[in-house]
Amino acid sequence: MSRTKAGALKLRYASLEDAPEVCAIHLSHVDRWYRRLDTEQYEVPYSALSLSERWGFGGPWMSVETCAIHLNNLLLRYQFPIVAQKGDGLVGEMELFSGNEGAPYGKNLHIGLLFVKKGSTGQGIGPALVDKAFQIAADQGRDTITVASGQANVGFYEQCGFERSATMIELEAVTRAYDIDVTPIKPPLNPWSFAEGMAMLIGRYQSSAFHLFEQFDTFAIPEFLNCTRERMFLNINGHPSMLAFVKYNTSPAKADVYGWSKGAEAIELVFTASTLLHDEGIKYASILLAGDDYYAMGDRLDASVKGSRSSLSYRIK
Repeated sequence: MSRTKAGALKLRYASLEDAPEVCAIHLSHVDRWYRRLDTEQYEVPYSALSLSERWGFGGPWMSVETCAIHLNNLLLRYQFPIVAQKGDGLVGEMELFSGNEGAPYGKNLHIGLLFVKKGSTGQGIGPALVDKAFQIAADQGRDTITVASGQANVGFYEQCGFERSATMIELEAVTRAYDIDVTPIKPPLNPWSFAEGMAMLIGRYQSSAFHLFEQFDTFAIPEFLNCTRERMFLNINGHPSMLAFVKYNTSPAKADVYGWSKGAEAIELVFTASTLLHDEGIKYASILLAGDDYYAMGDRLDASVKGSRSSLSYRIK
């Protein structure tokens, strides 16, 4: 665990008033703004871009309007946006997601995002933010703290004490019907409570809490209006389970799949999701599986491998 200290640095919970400066932290990493027309790029000033165009450079943090909505949703869902302040300005932001899921993660705190403002790197801000995450995890009695990192930042997290813990295989599967015993469950009032303690077997690149939050972090811009988010509550071979889909208005139709269960195996969730999507006429499913689950399925899926992703973890106790 890193214990680097950054002088004159204050770490605190973010508020809605921080949205403009949080946005500025993320904007600082964009070198040029442009509009894409067909295959060409045309440089334009930031002010000329729509909210949707700005989103394409990195998500909700690219505009103050959408950044404020995102921060608002984090705070209302009792998650943990943390900012690093030097003097009167913000120089870093971290977003933590707290949840309880199946083995091996248990009570988990997840670093969903960590950004240091361009020009402020190398001053101990990143390590100080990670230390803050460890402190919160310890105070909350978490079992593990996890992070999903791009390859360029893996070394940083390993220096902070994280170890590579899982390899996820990214698949594009052709949907078809499977013989599986599925019955609907009355939708719960709170999907978060329903998934409490469940293993997330499909789509867990970040953490269960992170992906549950994604289901509710919505915006009135084309990227969200051109797709549909749905959740289904089912008994799969007698095991209470939840499947979540992001369905895209493409030709042919495609969907991203996420799945939680108390007792069902990954292959049962995959077969159920494939069957349900096939019945709707959706041809392709994007599925992220743990390496062991993927290899155990062998050739029972008509799927191509699109890539792999790694996650890192640190066990608190």
